[in-house]
Amino acid sequence: MKLFQLFFLFACCAVFSRDLRCEAIDVVTKEILEDIGGYDVTFYSLDLNVSDSSTFLKGSVSILLKLKDASHNEVVFDMSDLLQSDSVYVNGSPATYSHINNKLAVNLDLPYNEAIPVNVEVYYHGLGKNATAVSGIYNKYNSTWDQRVTWTLSEPFSAFMWFPCKQSLTDKADSVYISLSTDRSLRAGSNGLLTASVELPDHRIRYEWRSRHPIDYYLISFAVSNYRDYSFYAKNEISGDSILIQNYIYQDEEYLNQNKENIDKTTKLINLYAGLFGNYPFNDEKYGHCIAPSGGGMEHQTMTTLVNFSYLLVAHELSHQWFGDFVTCSDWGDIWINEGFASYSEYLAYQFLNSQTDADSWMKRTHDLIKSDPGGSVYVPVSEVDNEDRIFDYRLTYAKGAAIIHMLRQEIADDDLFFSILREFITRYGNSTASGDDFKNLVDEMTGTDFTAFFNQWYYGEGFPMHTITWTQLQDTLYIHSLQTPSSSTPLFNIPVEYQITVNNKDTIISRRQTTGYDTWKVYIPGEVTAVQADPNHWLLINIAGISRIGDISLHSRYTLVPNPARDKISIYFNDPVEHYRLYLADASGRILYSEQSDSVHKVIDVNRFPKGLYFLIVEEKNALYPAKFVKN
Repeated sequence: MKLFQLFFLFACCAVFSRDLRCEAIDVVTKEILEDIGGYDVTFYSLDLNVSDSSTFLKGSVSILLKLKDASHNEVVFDMSDLLQSDSVYVNGSPATYSHINNKLAVNLDLPYNEAIPVNVEVYYHGLGKNATAVSGIYNKYNSTWDQRVTWTLSEPFSAFMWFPCKQSLTDKADSVYISLSTDRSLRAGSNGLLTASVELPDHRIRYEWRSRHPIDYYLISFAVSNYRDYSFYAKNEISGDSILIQNYIYQDEEYLNQNKENIDKTTKLINLYAGLFGNYPFNDEKYGHCIAPSGGGMEHQTMTTLVNFSYLLVAHELSHQWFGDFVTCSDWGDIWINEGFASYSEYLAYQFLNSQTDADSWMKRTHDLIKSDPGGSVYVPVSEVDNEDRIFDYRLTYAKGAAIIHMLRQEIADDDLFFSILREFITRYGNSTASGDDFKNLVDEMTGTDFTAFFNQWYYGEGFPMHTITWTQLQDTLYIHSLQTPSSSTPLFNIPVEYQITVNNKDTIISRRQTTGYDTWKVYIPGEVTAVQADPNHWLLINIAGISRIGDISLHSRYTLVPNPARDKISIYFNDPVEHYRLYLADASGRILYSEQSDSVHKVIDVNRFPKGLYFLIVEEKNALYPAKFVKN
C-alpha cells in the first residue's frame, strides 16, 4: 500500500484528545516542544533500508496528524540536519518545505478541517558508518560473539537523529508501523508484532512490524544483526492467554547455552509484575529483547534493547512496560515515574521470586549509594530538564527514586492497599502520561491521608535524616532519645522509625514517629533490654550516626547543668575529660533552636532570648546522646 493511501484508511480513526503545554524550546539544546505547530500525532509509519554494517538510513516516514486549529499553515517536525530530506508529500501531493536548524517545516496547502487527518510523507537518507559523534542510532562490533549490530536508542532527546518526528512526551501516537528492509541473512527487530517477512530482489527482505498501541516517540526503535530468534510463549496467569516472548540474540549456539536460564526467567517476571501491577499492557502483541553491544538496557515498547540477560537488568527493563511505556512521565522532571518504579521493581523481583534476604541486601546497597552524597532531589528541577546526566543520575532518579517508594509502602502500612494504588495508577493513566503529583494525588485519594509532607521531604526535598540514638532502661521503662539532624536543605524528616528491642533473646519491634529534631519516648518493657536496633528491616533512607546505651542519666550524667531553673544563662560542666562534642538546644516539642560545636569542659549558653518553658539540652559525643531537661523562667 502506498503511504499516502493511509490518509484515506485512517480518515475515520478516533484520535485521543490531549492537554498540551506550549513551550518554544530549541531541540538542539535537547529541550522538548510540548505543542509543535498546533497538531497531534496519531500514527507513524517508518519504511527504512537498514544494515548491520552502518548507521546509514534511506527510506520514508509517514506521519498522520490531526490539526488543532486553523491558525497554522505549516507543521514542524524535529529532524536532524545530518539527515537529508529528499522530498515531502502532504496527502499524496508534493509539498514545499524547509529543513534547517534540526527542524523540518512543511507548508500545508489545504483548507483546515479538524475532523480530517493530514498525512505527511517525508523521504530522506543520511548518517553513515560512523555514528559515534551523534546519538540516537549506533553501530558496533561485538568481538566476543563476532557480530555487528545497528540499533537505535532515542531516550530522551534523540529520536529526531534518525527519523522526523514530534518530540513531545504528552503526544503519544496511537499506533506505529515499522518496515525494515535489509540483507536476507539478517534479522531486524522492532515494536509490536512481526506481521510479514517479504522477500525482495537482490537477496533482500522486508520485515513488517506493526504495533496498535499508543507509543511515545522515544520508544520507537529497531535493531538489526545476524540474529537468532529464540522465542517461546509464557502463559499469562492473569488472563490465561499466552504471551509471545521473542528474543533476538547472537547467532552462536554457546550464547544461548549461557543465557537460556536467565532468558527463560522472563516468564516468572512477567507473571509477577502482572499480578502486582495489572495485566501485561501489550498482551496481544509480545514482549521481547534485542541484544546489542550497548551500555545497558532500553525499554523500547514490547522489544527491549539489552546488552546482556543479567537478572536485574531483565527485571528492570520488563517492568518499564508498565512504568515508562504504558504510563509515561509527562515531563522529564518527573522521570521518577519511569525509573524510580522500574528500579523498585528490582527489589520486588528479589522479594517475591528470590528471598527477603536478597531484597534487604539490595535495599541496603541502594541506601548506601544514596547516602554517599546528600545533595539533589528525585524531582529534576526545571532548570535541569535539558541535562541528560541529571535526568538519568543513578543515585537520585533510580536509587533514591526506588527508596522513597519503599518508604511510601511503609507509611501506607498495608500491602494490599499499596499494590492496589499501583494497579489503579496503571489503569487510570495507561496509554497516556502522568506526573509525580498525579501519583501523589492518587495516594491521597486512596489512603484518605494527605501525603504532601512526605512528597515535599522525599520527592522535592534533598538529603536524608541523620540520627543519633541513645537508650536507657529504668526498671520496666525503656527510654529512647533520638536526635535528628539534616544532611542537606530539607530541615526535618517526619518519619516512622522501627525499633527492634531484644529481651531474653526475643525480639519485639515497635514503631515511633520522629516528628521533631529531638524526640524522647518511654516504652513499657518488662524484663531486661539487652539491645536496641533502629530500622532493622531497612525501610528508611536514614543515616544512623550511632545508637548506644547509657546508664541512669539522672544519677550518672556526663555533665552537670546549672542553674536549673535558669533565667539568662546555663552552664554545663563535664565530669570527665572531653574532646569534641556538639550541643543542641531544643524546646519541649523537640524543635532544635540552637546548635554549636565545642571541646570545652565548661560551656556557657545564653538562653535569655528564649521564652519561658521546658527545654532540652542534648550533648552529642562520639555518636552518643546525653540529654538533660531544664526550665527557663
